Amino acid sequence: MNMNRKWIGVTLAGIVLVSGCNQQSAVSATKAKQTERQATDTDYIRQELKRADFIAAQYDYARAIRIVDRLKTTEAKQKRKEYAAKQANLGTIKAGTSVPHLFFHSLIAEPKRAFDGDRKQQGYDDYMVTQGEFERILNALYQRNYVLVRPTDLAVWKDGRMIEKGLPFPKGKKPLVLSQDDVNYYEYMTGDGFATTLKVKNGRITNSMAGKPDGAYDLVPIVDAFVNRHPDFSYHGAKGLLGITGYNGVLGYRSSYAQYGSSTKVEQARQQAKATATALKKDGWQFASHTYGHIAIGKVSLATIQTDTARYKRDVAPLIGTTRQLIYPFGSDIQNWHGYTGDKYRYLTQQGFRYFYNVDASQHAWKQLGKDYYRQARINVDGIRLRQALAKKTKVLDPFFDTKTVFDPMRPVVKKYSH
Repeated sequence: MNMNRKWIGVTLAGIVLVSGCNQQSAVSATKAKQTERQATDTDYIRQELKRADFIAAQYDYARAIRIVDRLKTTEAKQKRKEYAAKQANLGTIKAGTSVPHLFFHSLIAEPKRAFDGDRKQQGYDDYMVTQGEFERILNALYQRNYVLVRPTDLAVWKDGRMIEKGLPFPKGKKPLVLSQDDVNYYEYMTGDGFATTLKVKNGRITNSMAGKPDGAYDLVPIVDAFVNRHPDFSYHGAKGLLGITGYNGVLGYRSSYAQYGSSTKVEQARQQAKATATALKKDGWQFASHTYGHIAIGKVSLATIQTDTARYKRDVAPLIGTTRQLIYPFGSDIQNWHGYTGDKYRYLTQQGFRYFYNVDASQHAWKQLGKDYYRQARINVDGIRLRQALAKKTKVLDPFFDTKTVFDPMRPVVKKYSH
């Protein structure tokens, strides 16, 4: 009797085992058939070929080839040959090349509201550009064969060292880094013709703005739309670097615990900010710390930096993620061009920062490689710099665009600039 029970148990176990194997085989067969159907489905193939063309237009030929290799059509095979030929014809940006870096603040979408004669007009005129100016600058950069790259394309943190690397790059094209400071939509800007938030709507990143439908009123969605029209303006999907502070919240959401406390409203704002940040990163944007309180790191004490960093880690980092990149507010670098040493430098690298960005509009491009950091100078494109260029007091913008054709006639008439 006992033997029979054991035999039945073994038999049942065997049946279950065989059944499980059959289920796994069936699942595998189903997946294989699905893949096969996808490889021959007309709509799917058309979409994948379109995606591959877009990626190849951004010079990422290896990725485009991987896409078409999965398709079983004559057109896909022809595309593969086309991409491989273009890949073989790429030039090289040598490791250690100094690449120019242009940066902007929030764009003035409605100049009449920004330049209305109040006490904030001068600051807007000095430090911002209008939406029209920025759009004309983008067109000029594209026409002059600039292509957006990431600083992390130029130097990588690997095995405890910072290493510059060369880039396979299209011949005749010039690399350029783009960044925007204070992507926070501060409270003081309310009602002055600026966007109020970045948000995700229908799968796209867009701006909200008081009194207007959602749309492109600031740098991010404008660059996104431009790259969609001109994918060859972006190297491997690069967009730009966004400098984020914390004291008024992130990306236009009043998300700061330190300033607004903890409440349901703040938590909701934090969720919206985090969702938008996730979408931005997926879309090719990177984040940099701009400190929590927009502090002049080069001038304040180490203790002040430590307090500010603790606030940033609590209020901002959980929303945008960790970053190795630090944009100095006011361009206030911790040391001169000789290289980094000292307590501030040690503390910042201990906090994980490896990429540092100051401001220097005296030259076309500047960078410095240290054993454990990469430092790059940025050129401020703003009212001060535009007016200097118009007065022929600087030529630093000349390689990028013609200031006369960019300058917005909506700007206020001011006395001669002496900055």
